[in-house]
Amino acid sequence: MNNNFQRTIGLTLGAKQQIGRTLTLALVMAIASPALLVAVPDAKESPHRMTVSGKEAAVPREYVPPLVSNGSISMLVDYQGGQAQRAYNHMTPGIWWAGRRYGPPNDQLIPFGHFEQELSVDGKKCGPPATWTQTLDTKAAVVTCRNDYSNGLSVETTVFTPLAHDLVVIKKRFTAKNADVRSVRATFKYQFTPPGNENRVPRRVTATCESNETTHSTEFRYQADGHRLCSGIVSLFTDKPSTTTIDKQAVALTSNITLDAAKPVEVTTYLLFADTLDGNGHSGRAANLRELARREGFDGLLAAHRKAWAAYWDESYVRIPSQQLEKAYCTAQYHLRANATKWSFPVGIFNTHWAGRFFGWDEMFCYQALVSSNHRDIARRCPEFRAAGLQKALYRASHYGKPGTYGARFPWEALEDGSEAAPPGFWMEHVFHMSNIALSAWFQYLYTDDADYLNKTGYPVIKECARFFLANMVYEAPDGGMFIGKCTDLERIGPARQNPFMTSCGAIYTMEAAAQAAARLKTDDTEAAAWKHAAAKLRESLPHDGDRYLPYAGCKEESVASLGGLFPYPLFDETDARQRNAVYHFVTNGRASGNMYPVGQSVCAWYAGWMAAALAALGDRTEPIKLLDEAAAGAGCFGEMFEINEPKVSMHPWFSTASGNVVYALNQMLVQSRGDEIRIAPAVPEKWKDCSFKLACHGNLAVEVVVKGGRLAKLMLLPNDANAGHRRTLTLLSHWVGKGSLNNAAVKSVKEEGQVVRVAVDFKGPTNLIGDTK
Repeated sequence: MNNNFQRTIGLTLGAKQQIGRTLTLALVMAIASPALLVAVPDAKESPHRMTVSGKEAAVPREYVPPLVSNGSISMLVDYQGGQAQRAYNHMTPGIWWAGRRYGPPNDQLIPFGHFEQELSVDGKKCGPPATWTQTLDTKAAVVTCRNDYSNGLSVETTVFTPLAHDLVVIKKRFTAKNADVRSVRATFKYQFTPPGNENRVPRRVTATCESNETTHSTEFRYQADGHRLCSGIVSLFTDKPSTTTIDKQAVALTSNITLDAAKPVEVTTYLLFADTLDGNGHSGRAANLRELARREGFDGLLAAHRKAWAAYWDESYVRIPSQQLEKAYCTAQYHLRANATKWSFPVGIFNTHWAGRFFGWDEMFCYQALVSSNHRDIARRCPEFRAAGLQKALYRASHYGKPGTYGARFPWEALEDGSEAAPPGFWMEHVFHMSNIALSAWFQYLYTDDADYLNKTGYPVIKECARFFLANMVYEAPDGGMFIGKCTDLERIGPARQNPFMTSCGAIYTMEAAAQAAARLKTDDTEAAAWKHAAAKLRESLPHDGDRYLPYAGCKEESVASLGGLFPYPLFDETDARQRNAVYHFVTNGRASGNMYPVGQSVCAWYAGWMAAALAALGDRTEPIKLLDEAAAGAGCFGEMFEINEPKVSMHPWFSTASGNVVYALNQMLVQSRGDEIRIAPAVPEKWKDCSFKLACHGNLAVEVVVKGGRLAKLMLLPNDANAGHRRTLTLLSHWVGKGSLNNAAVKSVKEEGQVVRVAVDFKGPTNLIGDTK
């Protein structure tokens, strides 16, 4: 979620308002042919594979092409293995390159064109395929398509973007299904143009295109008048002989292929990108990448790509009885990695998704999902990005550039260099994104126990966020009480709300985290005392009606903001009656307010994740799974999350904020860290008898759990530092623990407390508490 009014279509139903950037609110596509289907796999199929099928040019109602991205090059690839210029939920397939953008007033990403195919069999042009299937394999990060034509030609396409390279790899495999098919003329067409079919250079870009006989490739050499001036190269080439045709901004590589029904023919095409924004010598980098592609070929590049993604997937996993949710979870995990730029985590690397800018609010939801999934090294990009932009944020809040304790004010929508890119509007009066930035910086320390990181990166960010709140947002009442001044809280409840609950919770969390960090680093004692005092006073002034917390004093509207003391800011636990009552009140009464905008009837996926995470913190074993199953049921054809996805209103597929919330909520159902306590399965349904997972805990630990037939079969504690000693208390479901099963020497005590068992452990290195160390 980007809590940004430009995302709200004016927020009055029927109104159409454009402010700077146009929000696209799309009616769902027309109902497809009954012959179309979304393949639902059986129980034995991998949760990492989702397949969609269709006939000719028709697609399922909610079809949006799958995302293919490495966090740098980002695109959608359609069911023909190309990027035909057709809109799907207002997204037209094309290629986008993270960080390559125009300057003000819109700061849009520069388009890097699209590719398509043209086929002729024995001199006759092929129309749409008679039947087609498309599969997203999130484990391998590969999209495959199969198109079967009525003339007997079958074309299989494999597309991927290697994690380590600004490269797109497209392999086409041509097969004759009968002896009548003797030859195929296959043309790969790339256009370095804006979205659409107009053959012209993107705006504010100049480009020349020519074939290079020395390198056997075709090159666009361009200059872009962007936010940062740059020069670059787009190069394309194939591994088979082809004829090159250049028409302005369009290049066609045509191969004439003789077919034998017993001998399929494969042609691989490569698109590579290099520019001066990655440093000087881009021509040399392009040459090296071209040489790498030719040396390794499709198989070598794919093997390295699979290995890199395998390392990501090896860091964690979740296997649960809910197949639909597990598949959506796997797609979301794929999405989070594919969307991880070298800076931080945007809503999406598309112009339709706020042009890949970085919301301090949204990126935290992606961050929490990644770090709790044991992807610590990728997650740290978020706090490191904010640390890199700290000086600009400090200057924004300073007194004529002079230092002081005014703190830092980070942008609402940041560019790669840390500057503000949001258009004017009441969303600019948000301050809770400062809390999200501080939370990410603090969580990174809690999960890694890295004191050097805290000292050099985390604490400087947290401290300046705490200073900002104390200097700019905390007001003192005549009676000595303190409250947060007027600001925009969640946009749906309007601007200029005094002492709003969620913003107050964020300020409290930020100042308490800053005080804890200062104590661990033994610094800033005086300021830390002031932060602790202000946080305590703000806790006393949180708005409530005596029974439950309110979004703000006198609020009559329902808002998910009233859950803010559990999620996103973990201030309370299940013992706080007002927070508990606020959560269940919203769950019962807030469905009509279950998304960012006053449209639709259901709970959107990222709100469902939000609510499920809050309920999981309360130890609820019933409601979180209902909400996450509902989110999974509303996912797209490939398990992708939308910002909103209902029959009458649908927008922003491949929405990373929703992916983050769903992943984090499920992780919190399975593992929670509370100081030195690790809660195992605190919010799983009672009916789950078989499940397994490997997830991160605070303190540089991971835990791997296997439950079979309602009993613990494995409970492995996995420290990242095998030489460090750890003492923890594990809270387990008592009915999962068989008598005498916890017989490892690391177990110091076992105490049953109602439906849970509390187990004190003292261990070093990988330790399986169920009997052995394997």
